[in-house]
Amino acid sequence: MDFLYLFKVLLKRKWLILGAAVLASVVAWTFTRNQPKKYRSQAQVSTGFTVNEEIKITNDNFSFYEADVKFNNVIVTFQSPTVVSLLGYNLILHDLESASPFRRLNSKQQESALFREVDKDQAIKVFRNKLESMSMLTSFKPDEKKLLEYLALYGYDYPNLSAALLVQRLQRTDYIQIDFTSENPELSAFVVNTAFLQFIRYYQNVRSNKNQGSIDTLQNLVERRKQELDAKNAQLRSEGLIDVGQENSSKLEMIMNLQTSLTEEQSRQTQRNYDLEKINQRLTALGVSANPTATPTKPAVTNDELLKLRADRDEAYKAYINSGSSDQALLKKYNDLNSEYTNKVAQAAKQQETVPSTDNNGTGETRGSLMNKKNDLLVDIRAGEANINSIQNKIDGLQANLVKDGSKAAVVATLLKEAELANKEYLNAKQKYSDAIDINTSSVNNFRQILYGQPAIEPEPSKRMIIVGMAGAAAFIITILVLILLTYLDNSIKTPAVFARTVGLKLISMINFMNLKQKDLQLLITERDTIPDELANKRHNVFRESLRKLRYEIENSGKKIFLFASTKKGEGKTTLIQALSYSMSLSKKRILIIDTNFCNNDLTLQLNGDPILEKIHPDKHNTRNLIEQVKNAAKDVGAGTIFLIGSEGGDYTPSEILPRENLLQHLSNLTIEYDYIFLEGPPLNDFSDAKELSQYVDGVIAIFSAKHIIKQIDRQSMTFFSELNGKFVGAVLNMVDLENVNAS
Repeated sequence: MDFLYLFKVLLKRKWLILGAAVLASVVAWTFTRNQPKKYRSQAQVSTGFTVNEEIKITNDNFSFYEADVKFNNVIVTFQSPTVVSLLGYNLILHDLESASPFRRLNSKQQESALFREVDKDQAIKVFRNKLESMSMLTSFKPDEKKLLEYLALYGYDYPNLSAALLVQRLQRTDYIQIDFTSENPELSAFVVNTAFLQFIRYYQNVRSNKNQGSIDTLQNLVERRKQELDAKNAQLRSEGLIDVGQENSSKLEMIMNLQTSLTEEQSRQTQRNYDLEKINQRLTALGVSANPTATPTKPAVTNDELLKLRADRDEAYKAYINSGSSDQALLKKYNDLNSEYTNKVAQAAKQQETVPSTDNNGTGETRGSLMNKKNDLLVDIRAGEANINSIQNKIDGLQANLVKDGSKAAVVATLLKEAELANKEYLNAKQKYSDAIDINTSSVNNFRQILYGQPAIEPEPSKRMIIVGMAGAAAFIITILVLILLTYLDNSIKTPAVFARTVGLKLISMINFMNLKQKDLQLLITERDTIPDELANKRHNVFRESLRKLRYEIENSGKKIFLFASTKKGEGKTTLIQALSYSMSLSKKRILIIDTNFCNNDLTLQLNGDPILEKIHPDKHNTRNLIEQVKNAAKDVGAGTIFLIGSEGGDYTPSEILPRENLLQHLSNLTIEYDYIFLEGPPLNDFSDAKELSQYVDGVIAIFSAKHIIKQIDRQSMTFFSELNGKFVGAVLNMVDLENVNAS
């Protein structure tokens, strides 16, 4: 199905489409003739969302996205049930208290039960209380539910007001426009101005509650941050506030100095040991053993004793000096040790009188002086070792302190960072709290009504013509869509193209539809008078030409006996057989029509034939006698060229009603007298007669109506045509609409 076909279908029904459009326009015109006049008022509000001329308290940057969200929030708030309800309370109070109300109830409304049940004074009191407290009426309470219905009686309820109230942002501006349309110009002006006032009341109340909640939250946050900061500072104080880095630097410097002193002392100790070795060599040269324990006889006084006495004497002297030279006991101890040391030295000198007194190497040192040097060196070596151990202990202690201070430094550094972060969070929370206090205290309100609503002088232009035009256009389009839908849903085989796709049988001819009511079919085919109606004349000519094409196909098929069958009733077999017979009579052909449609013998009835088929008993041995019998029995229905043998009809098949030797078995013998023999069979979907009759004919022609919708039962019957083993001549598509054919 293409667009040309759809266009042809729509063009065929153009008057239906235009009639539907005109009818819809007339109906719309009728319903809008009493349309009341409407007056519109406007008010404009500056929001300050995009152009802020106020003194800025915060340093927030401007964001178009945030501004767009704010505009949407404001518009939703304007049209919220709370603001619209407050507006309705203002309006009802005005009408109930003013001498010039905006709306007056008609007599029918005043006589309603609702109007009589509501106490006017009590209603005014409740409405005013709700307006001042900015609360809404609820339908859960019976009294307030009546007041809501009372508002609806005046048209001041939320659905009615919100339907007429339009709040929108003027594109690319900072303004919001409020529109209201009503039957009263003063009412429209009052609504747009009052709507802004009620919005400001509600907005400031919500904003105040929201800001107070935010301030309380920020205050709690500041207190919590302060507690965290105090806890961190207390922990730092418990750890001790020291400069670990500076202290470590000082300890490292001390360690370096001690390392230097240790190195110097170790060098001196090495030098002392070297000098002691030299003195021992000299003493050995003088005959004195360098190791006192190596002498064969133990001397009375040894060097170790002298050294110990000397050391004890020096220690006693130091203790006496450190006591401030006041401790007599320490002084006595020193004197005793000094006397003992002097005696030991003298005794040692006597022991060495047998030893050479002078060094032989030419230095001239005596044995006593060498011993004194040796003793001094031994004391110095012991003192050096003590000094080295002391310095090493100090270095180890400082190094241990450095490790301990390093661990303590990490703990202190972590605590310092935590304290710094806590202080930063505390200052940030305190700043936010201060900003919130400033904003709440300043009560910034950027909303300004820059255009006040005025009562309209002229009513709004009537939309009656638009409504009428849209109604007509809608009806026009809907009718077209319905016709297109019906066309697509039409599954009938209305054109040869559809027949080829749907049926799949060979199509030998197409017969267009002809209205045969009050018309003589024979005259319609045999006479060539021109019909005044051009379209009817064209259809008539096509009808006759289609029959000629079918006649040509039959003549060229080489067959003489034909059975006309269909799958269902009403396909036009009876009419088509008659029309084809009349057409073939024009070419001087003799036609014998046998009505074998026993269930519906229309051929016999329409042509007034004699029902004698069931009564003919042919003689199979005498062909001439059979021909004469048929000639005598057949009725002339077409000027000596078309003959009919009728049947009585009934609920039976050919094999049931016809005798054993019947006319159908000898049809081939009749072709001597008749050029063609046509049989009509009942529909295949309902009867099996056509299958029995097919054995007596040369060819079978299937008749399909263009109005026929192919169903599953039809497809089962059509298998009969494809199984006729060469007897199937083809199909005829009957009752075709020429407009559909031309469009396809």
